[in-house]
Amino acid sequence: MTSTKPLTYLIVCCRYIGDVLVTTPLALSIKTAQPDAVVDYLVFEGTEGILAKNPHVRTVHTIPNKKASIGKLLSLHRQYDVAIAAYPSDRTVIAAVLAGKRSFGLIDGWRKDWWKALLLTHHNVVYDQIHVVSNMLMPLRMLGIHPVPRVVAGYDEHDLAFARCRIAAQRYVILHPYSMKEYKYWAAEKWAALSDMICEQTNCTALFTRIPDPMGDAYLEQIRSFSSKRVEDIGGVCSFSQLAAIISESAAFVGVDTAVTHLAAAVDAPTVAILGPSLTRYWAPWPNGCLNQSVYAEGNGIQRHGYVAVVQKDWSCVPCNQDSCRISERSAIECLEQLSVQDVLQVLTTLLQADDVGVAPLVQEGRVI
Repeated sequence: MTSTKPLTYLIVCCRYIGDVLVTTPLALSIKTAQPDAVVDYLVFEGTEGILAKNPHVRTVHTIPNKKASIGKLLSLHRQYDVAIAAYPSDRTVIAAVLAGKRSFGLIDGWRKDWWKALLLTHHNVVYDQIHVVSNMLMPLRMLGIHPVPRVVAGYDEHDLAFARCRIAAQRYVILHPYSMKEYKYWAAEKWAALSDMICEQTNCTALFTRIPDPMGDAYLEQIRSFSSKRVEDIGGVCSFSQLAAIISESAAFVGVDTAVTHLAAAVDAPTVAILGPSLTRYWAPWPNGCLNQSVYAEGNGIQRHGYVAVVQKDWSCVPCNQDSCRISERSAIECLEQLSVQDVLQVLTTLLQADDVGVAPLVQEGRVI
């Protein structure tokens, strides 16, 4: 009697923290189809924390972002039955080709990417009219694996206990104003006004997150300087799993275009994403349970899909997907600057009310008026 050895998979994502998080439907899909399969990851150093306590991932390998990593890549040579390049970046594709006996992945489809198409066992061309989650799940079909479009953020009972001990408020809204990119920031005075209005007009406490960066502390102090009330925060920096637990226990979450906003959607918290020039149809937070590949097909404006809402200007130039504004005369990101606190509060209030009456996550889809 012969036994079949479980297949081994390596998911490669040489990008930022949020990018790694939204690859987790790959691991979930593989483990759902093949429970005995082994799923490992290869990511940049500093991004592995977002995969902590993910129940579908065995091992996370890391390589440095800005240094040569050929030694690590060679040590993984043909170590996996299948390697999946979750994004079309050069290093991601090279690592998948080296590590997998078979390699599957995404390419941009530009003429200069001919070598990626040649080296990969099978490739799919990225189609930016549909969401990034829908794109990265495409290679699974060639493996006979049914895609499960759910982003997974790992946390456990210890993290929930930490959250309940750390947060004294019975009902709270988490606010996350930080991003790695300056052009994604919403004005500090607007965050202060939103925090004040949440306390005044809802039955929730507004709590700001903290990040391990002095610039984040400075920005929070700036927000405090504009507030007419005591601005509260979650009491310090947390691990991703602890933060996931805190957000999962919240009444709602509001954040800019950043990894933590994707984390909020992943734990099924009612989520408001404040977006400026970001390519919404591709990058907006994924609403778990959605089967629509083009979930944000409207492209801009205020869109709600179940428990996730995006607040963005509906101008013809939005989204431009640029880090500078060609229509601004004052070096500002005008589409983000012109988003009002009232717009954000109205969408947040709608989500809070829906959560209060137990509206199912995906019964109401489309543009919010």
